Amino acid sequence: MLRTSPGTAALTTGGVLLVTVLAGSASAVGWGSVTASYDGKARATAYGDFRNDQNINAKNKVMSKDLAADGNTIYTTGNWYFENGAEVHALNTPEHNHTYYVTHYLKHPLQPTAKSVRGGTQACVQLGWPVPDTCSAQALPSFDY
Repeated sequence: MLRTSPGTAALTTGGVLLVTVLAGSASAVGWGSVTASYDGKARATAYGDFRNDQNINAKNKVMSKDLAADGNTIYTTGNWYFENGAEVHALNTPEHNHTYYVTHYLKHPLQPTAKSVRGGTQACVQLGWPVPDTCSAQALPSFDY
């Protein structure tokens, strides 16, 4: 168990950071940081918060930064996993190569037949062909609604 703010719980398992907003607390939780590495070098990092946006959207505020400054661009990818089994995959932020944190938002409508959602977020680096992009483990914050 990791130390978190009151009303949250966190657990690291298999390289995945799981963070949950506990019942009775506010519907937002901070996550991160996650880091993508390639060839032994950290290339991209991201952190952020996942929240219930007015009971309309699951909204992920993502701050990402290029750690390598090697000409390759970085981006983050978001996935939503709803308790009712619905999944939305791979909504990406725009690519950038800034060595300072850049803020982007990823959001998806809440499912009316679900009661909770997890937001999977990864930091990724766009590598030149034929090398496939490499991404971090997912941060998986969640909230009930």
